[in-house]
Amino acid sequence: MVFASKNRSSVFPEILAVAWPVMLSYVAVGLACGVLADQAGMNGLECFLLSATYLSGSGQFMISNLWLQGTPIASLAISVCAVSSRFALYSASLAPALARFSKRESLAIASTYTEEAYGITLGKLSEGNSWSFRHAFTLDIILLLTWSVSVAAGAVIGSAANIPTAVASFAMTGLFIYLLSGQLKDRTSIVVALAAALSVFLAKSAGAAGAAVPIAALVGVAAGLIAAAVRRDQA
Repeated sequence: MVFASKNRSSVFPEILAVAWPVMLSYVAVGLACGVLADQAGMNGLECFLLSATYLSGSGQFMISNLWLQGTPIASLAISVCAVSSRFALYSASLAPALARFSKRESLAIASTYTEEAYGITLGKLSEGNSWSFRHAFTLDIILLLTWSVSVAAGAVIGSAANIPTAVASFAMTGLFIYLLSGQLKDRTSIVVALAAALSVFLAKSAGAAGAAVPIAALVGVAAGLIAAAVRRDQA
């Protein structure tokens, strides 16, 4: 069902009003992601296709960075899957809000949203019925294209400018520090971050650098479950 509360001509300006800050951030981060992908051997077209079909920007940074470090393919795949597993939680929380749409519309939204589009759409759908399928799907496509074009442009710029790998790689580190800073809101999240950081340090100290990220992901999840259980018992 597509709600008719907004006419077709008013949809695009309304979407841009909420999307433009995200679009600007996508350009900045996407260019850095593209530069790093170029260092890993991907060209602009490959970057565009990957960005348009794989919706985790942090996962794309991880793919390039781990490839440059010579991480084994199996470890790389496990690490990227672990980072991307959060989308299962996003989908679970978004599903009740999408119940108002048809199955085809829900599938279209769920298969094209990025993290930021998820946040905007979930918030809008929670407010009422003014956010239609056309709003949600158009938002997804606009943000997806902005990211894909930005990453592709970064790869072209990186190839032409020959930017040092160390500089490009630090973009991923900076991105994850930024993402982490926004997640440290309670005791459980702090325990997860510390446990994951400690496991990375221990894995690298033991000569298992290639497995450090998947180990940290598993340790972090376990630490989070234990911390949450302790909190429930205390409550």
